[in-house]
Parts: sequence; C-alpha cells; structure tokens
Amino acid sequence: MVLLIGATSFLGPPILAVLLGDVRRVGCLLRAGSSRENLVKTAKDAGKEISIVSGDLLSPDSMIDPLGSATAAVYMVDLVNTALLENFLSAAQHTGLKRVVFISSTTVLIPLESKVKSGKLQSEDLIKKSNLDYTILRPSMIYGVADDPSFSRMLKFIKKRNFFVTFGSGKNLIQPVYIDDVADAVAKVLDNRTTFKKAYDLAGLEPLKYNEMLDIIRGKINTNFKIIRFPAGLSKALISIYARLSRNPSLTPGQIDRMGIDKAYSYQQAKDDFGFSPVSFEDGIEKLVLKLDLQ
Repeated sequence: MVLLIGATSFLGPPILAVLLGDVRRVGCLLRAGSSRENLVKTAKDAGKEISIVSGDLLSPDSMIDPLGSATAAVYMVDLVNTALLENFLSAAQHTGLKRVVFISSTTVLIPLESKVKSGKLQSEDLIKKSNLDYTILRPSMIYGVADDPSFSRMLKFIKKRNFFVTFGSGKNLIQPVYIDDVADAVAKVLDNRTTFKKAYDLAGLEPLKYNEMLDIIRGKINTNFKIIRFPAGLSKALISIYARLSRNPSLTPGQIDRMGIDKAYSYQQAKDDFGFSPVSFEDGIEKLVLKLDLQ
C-alpha cells in the first residue's frame, strides 16, 4: 500500500487520482476529525476504494501501525514544519519503511532568505541524512485545482472585479507548474530506483514574464481587465508601515522582494530520469479556466 501523508491538502486528490489510475492500493493517513470528503469522492470517481487510516504527525506512536503496513509513502505536509517531519522520520525508522517521496518546493532555490526557505532547507537536510530511499520533488508555484491558494483565487478576483494589482515592472520571469504534471511526477518516481536519494526541480514548460502571464490570462478569461501597477520601492515603503500597524499583515516587504525576482528553473534532470514533460502555461491555465467556468 502507498500511504499518503497530508492528503487533505489541495495536492492530495490529484495525486490520489493518478496513483489509483496506476492500479495501486492507496491509503490516506488522517487525523481524527479531518475531512475525507474530497478523497472519498476522488476514489469514487476513479471507481476504486481507498483505506482511511488514523494517525497524527504530532504523535509518532500513532503512525507506527499505518507506516508498518505501507510499502511506500508520499509526504505532502509542508516541509517548513520540521518538527512534524522529525516525528514522521522517527516513525518510519521504527517501522522499517524505506521508500518515501517528499514534496518540497523551489522556494529553497530563491536567492532571498526567509523563515520558510530556512525551514524547508532544514527539512531537506534531515531527509538526506535519513536512511530512507527518498526522492524530493520541488515544484514551482502549483496551479490547476479549484481551491489552490494562488491562481484560482487570482482568476476569480479578476473575473469579478475586472482589475488586478501588481508590484514592480512585471518583467520578472515565472514558471508555474500544472498540478497534474506534479501528480504524474509522483507516480513516475515512486518505483523508479534511478530517482532514489535525489532531488528534482519541477516547473512549467518554459519561463515567461509576469506581464506575459497576465496577457495569457486576459485572453483565456476573455476579460480586458485593468492592471494597476505600483513601483516596487514605493510598495515596500508603504507595506512596511502597514506591517508595523497591523497585527496580521497580508503582505510584507519580503513578499514584495520575492515577487520581483526571476523564478525560472531547469527540469532537465527530471526529464532525463523519469520523462517529466510539463504542459505550457497557456494550456494549463485554459484547463483551469474551464474547471472554474470563467471562460
């Protein structure tokens, strides 16, 4: 059985669907009270059954039995949570589970320091020092599901409000990756020994400028929305004031810095080792627009 850890995230159902399509026996580790509706629906749509097993990353002992019955695991919990990862690694070592695919992100490659980057790098280091036959997948910004926290929200906002706010020139490169390509990558590496003890960067077909991305979105949702652009320097100054006044700011100066840097990545090693072949942003965003019924 392949056990999914963190399956209630937006990554869970797409990865579950691909693994079930590979005629695999799949289980999902869930805490008591966690919603299983999306996972059960995904299995039903695939005409398959899944095992829902109880366990909690806060309690390593609760994971002993589930991990003991698994032949492999996919760990989708945010790697910024190093304490949870340490609990998982402890339980995996206790049970003898060896094969685990971990989902990290290209955040670890960004040339700016942050608590998120530091946490993920620390977790990757723990994984690499473990005795697991691990594979680390580092997707760039993921899009393609109706409840993702980035592009779906962005598309709905633009369609409703007919404008979008950006910071900086919009000439920086981005390379978002479609959710199905990430799910396919998980399935392809799971039994591929070539990928053991390696980390792979996953990104879309090719990088594009942020402004080019907005132009593609404009065409796909058939809305000539207005772009309100704020200079990066002024934005940082204003947001610094806002961040000091707000108890829980939705934007920080560091986020403005990250918005302006290039986020383009090579996936050549993934292509060579397991045939990673992502779709273009134009094709991927068209699929998402259809899912959201925004065309």
